[in-house]
Amino acid sequence: MKYIADLHIHSPFSRATSKASNLAGLYAWSKVKGINVVGTGDFTHPGWFSQLKEQLEPAEPGLFKLKDEAVAKALAGVSPEDIPTRFILTAEISSIYKRHDRVRKVHNILYAPDFASVERLNAKFAGIGNIEADGRPILGLDSRNLLEIMLSEAPEGFLVPAHIWTPWFSLFGSKSGFDAIEDCFGDLTEYIFALETGLSSDPDMNRMISALDRFALISNSDCHSPSKLGREANIFDTELSYYALRDALKNPLTGAFKGTIEFFPEEGKYHGDGHRKCQVCLEPKETRDLAAKCPVCGKPLTVGVLHRVMELADREQPFYPDGSPQVTSLIPLPEVLGEIIGAGPATKGVMTQYCKVIARFGSEFNLLLNTPIEEINQLSPILGEAIKRIRRGRVIRKPGYDGEFGVISVFDENELAEMAGQISMFTGKPVRKKKSAPRPPLAITNDEPPTRQALPPGRPNPEQQAVIRSTAAKILVAAGPGTGKTFTLVARIKHLLTRDEIPPEKIVAITFTNRAAQEMRERLLADLGQTAEKIQVATFHAFCLERLRGKDPELAVIGPEERALFIKKIFGEMDGLERQIVGKQLADYLEMANLGEHPEQTADPAFSQRYLQGLAAAHAIDLDLIVPRMVEMMQTDAEFRRRQEESVAYLLVDEFQDLNRPQYELVLLFLKKSRIFAIGDPNQAIYGFRGSDLTFFQQLQGMADVKTMRLIRNYRSAPAIIEAAAAVIRRNQLCGPTELVAMSNHQSAIELHSATSPQAEAEFIVQRIEELMGGISNFSINSGRGGNAAANLGFGDFAILVRLNQVAEAIGQALERRGIPFQQIGATPFYNKGRLAAAYRLLENTGPETTVACFLALLKNISGIGPSTLTSLEEALPLRSPDFFQATAKVNLPAGARDIIAETGKALARFQSMAATKGIAPALTSAMKMLGLDPDQEEAARLLRLAAAFGGNLTEFRAHLQRNAQATAYDERAEAVALMTMHGAKGLEFPVVFLAGLEEEIIPCTIAGLNSDLEEERRLFYVAMTRAKENLILTSAASRTIFNRMAASEKSRFISEIPARLIHKSEPRPTKKKPRAQQIKLF
Repeated sequence: MKYIADLHIHSPFSRATSKASNLAGLYAWSKVKGINVVGTGDFTHPGWFSQLKEQLEPAEPGLFKLKDEAVAKALAGVSPEDIPTRFILTAEISSIYKRHDRVRKVHNILYAPDFASVERLNAKFAGIGNIEADGRPILGLDSRNLLEIMLSEAPEGFLVPAHIWTPWFSLFGSKSGFDAIEDCFGDLTEYIFALETGLSSDPDMNRMISALDRFALISNSDCHSPSKLGREANIFDTELSYYALRDALKNPLTGAFKGTIEFFPEEGKYHGDGHRKCQVCLEPKETRDLAAKCPVCGKPLTVGVLHRVMELADREQPFYPDGSPQVTSLIPLPEVLGEIIGAGPATKGVMTQYCKVIARFGSEFNLLLNTPIEEINQLSPILGEAIKRIRRGRVIRKPGYDGEFGVISVFDENELAEMAGQISMFTGKPVRKKKSAPRPPLAITNDEPPTRQALPPGRPNPEQQAVIRSTAAKILVAAGPGTGKTFTLVARIKHLLTRDEIPPEKIVAITFTNRAAQEMRERLLADLGQTAEKIQVATFHAFCLERLRGKDPELAVIGPEERALFIKKIFGEMDGLERQIVGKQLADYLEMANLGEHPEQTADPAFSQRYLQGLAAAHAIDLDLIVPRMVEMMQTDAEFRRRQEESVAYLLVDEFQDLNRPQYELVLLFLKKSRIFAIGDPNQAIYGFRGSDLTFFQQLQGMADVKTMRLIRNYRSAPAIIEAAAAVIRRNQLCGPTELVAMSNHQSAIELHSATSPQAEAEFIVQRIEELMGGISNFSINSGRGGNAAANLGFGDFAILVRLNQVAEAIGQALERRGIPFQQIGATPFYNKGRLAAAYRLLENTGPETTVACFLALLKNISGIGPSTLTSLEEALPLRSPDFFQATAKVNLPAGARDIIAETGKALARFQSMAATKGIAPALTSAMKMLGLDPDQEEAARLLRLAAAFGGNLTEFRAHLQRNAQATAYDERAEAVALMTMHGAKGLEFPVVFLAGLEEEIIPCTIAGLNSDLEEERRLFYVAMTRAKENLILTSAASRTIFNRMAASEKSRFISEIPARLIHKSEPRPTKKKPRAQQIKLF
């Protein structure tokens, strides 16, 4: 069967796409155009995928048809030829990532034969980025890794690089693409067998590059409105099936892939070189002569597709092997009619004539490709002449450039004037003269791309070398931000092993976070191999817990989640209110004990002793008591202390300024027998609320046998950032060394933007990200947000830091609306808040390692289970049970409660079974009703959409939710903007840092009665500033509501402490009238 296929389109869930691009609209317009197979587009979007599953049913193998084909006609009163119309599952992924030290922006199209494959793909993608924000999701995912996921999760699927020459977002694009397909897909290149040429190139241009000979070249509309279907398309002669279509592309010389229907490439909006704002369009040679700079304003020119093809071409003429698919270049019929009539292609007059033509000839492609000219002449000789010229390629071409579509004409103006009579006979109306488009105003600016910062040295600098090789037994290093603390600490360990010959098992390195410990392990492993595995790198808690378990191997840890249940067991005779009072006292007691204060003053000794005795009887220890217990054991048990001192010959402590009293006392205990190396920065002490005390750093520094050393060379930040941060921190009375020498050569000013509201502030941040990245989509480029592509920045190069999480809300919403991938660190996700948390508890209890506390949390949300039943279960059940529902059957409960719990267990089993057979979303919808939740409520519906993306893969869905259930952690591998608190950013660095919400009461934080220490708040601001490598952008809002009250409107005092000459003020952008939604004509 011979048929036409348009394999790349978009749904209403894509940005700037018509609402008419629903399945019914696509079906109706495909008949008008004469297209048999249409891509669905956007199967990654949960909302669109849900519609696909609801409205489509399987047809021929791997293809789908509408369940109800009785849809409204695309053209009122017009009945086009009734050809069969099928859908093929497709989606486009925008990948923005770093590869080979450059930011790459590549679009790829995915094809799949069935819903099950799509569900598996969506489950993977949901764990990588936000697939709800846009029908074409932006993922920080390497194209090679995207292909790997496709091959793994949808083995019968295939991937086609989209519009491969588009300057901004494509495989070979001049702005952010590759020179060879192997550079993009690496070892998986063999699985790519087709390429999409895009509207600005045609097969002739591509066949001048021998490296592309083995690939089929396809063309598609990439339409955002159903009336634009078939702008480009493909012709096949196979049986009607997904697999036959795919095999025809795999073997393009067999005759099954007949050819492509093309734009004339000059009509594409990136065909030529130029600068749209200055109306400059150039040939490739002219561009080279001008060093790719606009001759009017001096900005970089957008290098077009023709220029880029010429760069990579290795032939003078295109080469086509025997049996190659044919190439047919056409002009869309509305444009032809518009030229004849002298009106726009979407005007009423043109559409009236378009309807007549479709009614007469059955479809647009039937007219353009198949109808004899003599037959067309019977309707209109001038239309017949136009079609004849188009078929012969006799057209007038004015190339497009820099986002401006080209113009392909059939007649020159003189000819149209001579044929005015024929045109009037055709339309019944006199011909109107075209108005020339107004020339846009010139925008003359000249921003050169900034140079990148100097890289840190490959070997230690003199100060680092002195620290690494020091023979002192006790060393304290004051190391400012960006001076290479971790590098120096790791190098010191290597020195101890090689020069001092200390056994690796007797070296202990203490860090403050698991992330820092993992980073240190990885560095040591890379440098030392298996020897590194013998070195203990751990947090204070992990270090102490291992040694306590050496004395009591069965020691269990009671964390915050199980503490409440444990208290109920110990104080079972009390009522709820009494236990609540005890719980509050014990929480204060444990907090004070962990900080090394006097906990006996916070709780009744009878309560605390009973709790401690209960822990001892259960062979357990509270998480907050681990370090204090280690200190106590070393102080009171001589044999225990001797063993610990013998096992630690050398103790290294990172971030020494953040120690609390028990941690400091532990270091002092080891100081008597072990050699010590401590490193930190007193100006970065920001955890006073956790009990850290800057005076401990000073006390150690004052000891006679401790040698103090310094690191002063900063390899991170631009000189202006270093100077500004030093000016701020010097305002503190209790201040460490402030001398820092900036080794970066990056010249930049600190930017300050004052917005009218939090929403305006958030929009500014989003715009600046787009500008600094050189644009993230065609919308960015066309709206003027594509500022500086030469900066080579990816999403992972940006951080937005806030003092309070409430400030992040508007920013997160703006990022999500724009489809920018971001990871919000430390935030509680929507599904673990309020009543919806009950649904999460249900999902959580489908796992293999669920605690009794977790099951009880679920039962709290089940109607008919009251406090007395929960109390009975809490008292009777152990902390962990291999079969919760079997264990509850043995507890003495009222018959009604027992039946409800048994039914809950059965319902949980039914949920798991239904999720596996019908999908998680239908199963969860049913479960929500059991939990008294409304599936149509906004957040519940959002969870259901997310569930639908995982199909029936409950294990993956549960794991995805659990990873971020309490608070998301920073993943440095993610190609995503980091949105986090200033505290959470400690130890991290980014090329571009936004400090948002810089208003009095927020920083320094005094709102809602918070009594923050001013000097610690200033240190926190210092830490936040010094996370930035190249660009530091400060933002504030004129008004903001925090904790249900209006915060102060004036800017933070810390901004005024930065020298004014270092700050560049950014004025608010003028508000523009919101444009009407319209078709974005891509490429």
